[in-house]
Amino acid sequence: MERPDAASPSFDDPESADATALDLSPRSVAGRAAKRRTPWLAYVALVAILGGLTLVLVNGLSDATTFFYNVDAAVADRQDIGDRRIRLQGNVIDGSQVDRPGGTTFDLKYGDTTVRVNHTGDLPPLFQPAIPVVAEGRFDGTEFDSDRVLVKHDENYDEANPDRLSDAEADAEQQISPTP
Repeated sequence: MERPDAASPSFDDPESADATALDLSPRSVAGRAAKRRTPWLAYVALVAILGGLTLVLVNGLSDATTFFYNVDAAVADRQDIGDRRIRLQGNVIDGSQVDRPGGTTFDLKYGDTTVRVNHTGDLPPLFQPAIPVVAEGRFDGTEFDSDRVLVKHDENYDEANPDRLSDAEADAEQQISPTP
């Protein structure tokens, strides 16, 4: 049941408009701003998610980057390298290879610098003395612990790194026939 004074106002008749009529007066902007709050919690969550993703990407990319050093440069920068994983290029010194249970020990030389490599696992079939190889691993004191050895004799590497390969081959030639 409807109240008798609840008659709906007629917009065509100005006299029928009373206090219960629709108020069309403009409202203040301050009143509207007070009702609409900034979702600060959503912004904080978004910043936290973006920060976390950035951290994951930076750590993932830095772990994925394995720096490449010649033996002489790696030994000179050993303090800066620390226990980071690197690729170490050099030539296997003839007669230095010693097989041991679970791996092989050999000496790598580049320029006038030599480092002992303790390799765990199998060596590639083309591995032999006086050829350029890349050992991947970490320094442990003065020795290098490797778990992967690459023999650099494919045409893709030759095309992409002609200077690096020619330097390594020249160094290997010097080991085979040293100049007096």
